[in-house]
Amino acid sequence: MLFTLTRSPRLVLALLLTLIIRLPQLHGDSFSVTLGKLNRHLAGDSTLSASQLTEAAATIQQEAEELTLNVLNIEKALYIVNLYETQHDPLFIGDATRGGFPRQPAGGLELERVIFALQQALLDHAYTPKGVKTAPQIFKGAAFETASFFPGAVAAPEDPDVIHEARINASHPTAWGSPVSGNEVPARRPTGCYVAPGSIVRMIAPPSLINQGYSIRVGAHSWDLQKKPVISRLDRVSIVYPITERDTWITSPLGGGIYIEVPYEANAGIVKVLFKNAVKAPFFSARSFAPTSLDEWKNVERNHPAPWADFETDKFMMQVPTNWVSALEDPVSLMQDWDKAMDAVTELFGLPSRLPKTVLYLQVDITMRGNANFPGYPQSNYPYNPLKDEKGYAKHWMVRGPQYADWTVFHEVGHAMLFTKFKGEVEAVVNLPTVAVFNRKFGVDLDTAFGQSVLKKDQISLDQAAIMWMVTENFRQGNPMNISNKPGDEVKYQHRGYGKYVEIVNLFGWEALSRFWHSVHLDYNKGITYPRNNDPTDSRILRMSIAAGADLTPLIHFWGVQPDDPDQLARDIRRAGLKPSAAIRDRLLHYQTLIPMDNAAFRAHTNIIYPKGLGTPKNLLYGEGWYSVWLPKYNATHGEAAQVALQEIIDLYF
Repeated sequence: MLFTLTRSPRLVLALLLTLIIRLPQLHGDSFSVTLGKLNRHLAGDSTLSASQLTEAAATIQQEAEELTLNVLNIEKALYIVNLYETQHDPLFIGDATRGGFPRQPAGGLELERVIFALQQALLDHAYTPKGVKTAPQIFKGAAFETASFFPGAVAAPEDPDVIHEARINASHPTAWGSPVSGNEVPARRPTGCYVAPGSIVRMIAPPSLINQGYSIRVGAHSWDLQKKPVISRLDRVSIVYPITERDTWITSPLGGGIYIEVPYEANAGIVKVLFKNAVKAPFFSARSFAPTSLDEWKNVERNHPAPWADFETDKFMMQVPTNWVSALEDPVSLMQDWDKAMDAVTELFGLPSRLPKTVLYLQVDITMRGNANFPGYPQSNYPYNPLKDEKGYAKHWMVRGPQYADWTVFHEVGHAMLFTKFKGEVEAVVNLPTVAVFNRKFGVDLDTAFGQSVLKKDQISLDQAAIMWMVTENFRQGNPMNISNKPGDEVKYQHRGYGKYVEIVNLFGWEALSRFWHSVHLDYNKGITYPRNNDPTDSRILRMSIAAGADLTPLIHFWGVQPDDPDQLARDIRRAGLKPSAAIRDRLLHYQTLIPMDNAAFRAHTNIIYPKGLGTPKNLLYGEGWYSVWLPKYNATHGEAAQVALQEIIDLYF
């Protein structure tokens, strides 16, 4: 036989449904033939060689659409997965695949790659709204055992007839001002409900959600990991079901949290949705319309069995493993702190305190979603180990609060804000939100917040950043900072690259920057736009000066950004009624006192920046490498040249 008929009644029904839904080539197509070969291989009736298994995996990947509405192929595929998991350790659980395995075949694991391809094909093409609705008996109880690794194990509800109610914000208003990354992407709303692997959940929607672009998403981990060189979980684990009727049946062989996706500019308001046969998940809501009390959290919510917990305010959202928070005592303060951090971001960039969706949406995953940190909805840059028992409370910064956050978090939020910048600042000024969060909302002094905003280098104060600029050849020669985006670049990922902004805060307060970026939004609403990563220098200096109420030209010039047309800019500054700032002059004179005037002073500065020594430099054009070149040769001549260069700036403007 081509297929082991251990569940023959279901197969007969599947065949009949296939004939109704679609007329496949039952004995000819290579996909079906491949499934038959795999079945016989696992059943022990015949054996496929390593090369034949590799070919089978390729066929499944190339012809995965053969699973779309083909219930016979779906039944065969599910049976093969079940047979494999009965005979072998499920993917990512056994010794062979624990910790992941290379994506490119390199000898061995041929059968595991076939099962990976087949499970992914099922998720991508079998679990369609029409398929689940038309042939629910095929999907009921079909669970991948690998789900106990990721996203996590949970039993089906004891009483499948229990109905759970969730209230969500089904509005996603038009964004105000210039674009922010992801503004028009559907807003994701947690429901506090979870699909157990293989369970079929019935969702009952109000009329306002039907055929209006709303969807149900099962599984919050929506990033596609297919470009990762190591396979550490299934690449795509999230399934979307459009809401086109009052009743929508949803399921997943992996299970997953249930979320309502709200389309941009939807305006249905606060609505109730109902779920039958769902598992409850921990959900702490600090939303304005449905807050969770501390008692509710302690006595009810944190005890729910689903493996992932949701936290949502009107400004912030995250998903973390339940194992991280089942002993969390005070989510109220935690969410208040995250909201304060979000306020620091929106205030800095002159935006309303509530955006169309949360300012930041965080999520942990088996691996980071890219080959570096990225912004995103969700921002998913932080791996976790699902096999680690956190005993109910992880010491991770996500559940400790933003004041403990890794500096990369708000760096990526900076990218997501899509705010205007001087040319060459893309990877520098995006660190400013970290300074705002730490200093403005959590009482960290400005210098320390500045130091922590890149690589947690507390030792780099404004003064030290200024010295790092003044000891360079470019400063001594009166040149702008190097923005070549090559190893000699003096701006990206460096404190001196955005020191000008922190100095503006130091002299004129955070409000000066808030007013400036708010003016950019006001101009956008009038049809006036500025290049996001190359805001014209003189125009930007003028507009920033107006926002600060003082001529910022000498300060910005000092920090390595020089006017294109200084005479015209000076006239425009005077026309705006702005005068030279005594505070800026005093600051420049202060910088002059900081310049290392001999090798000993330069060495002292170097020891502050690199307290553990210079080590073995990777490149001599930047960082430790640059200092290792200059440490033996910096002398009084270089200090005197820097003094002259700075005096020329002071004389030019004052």
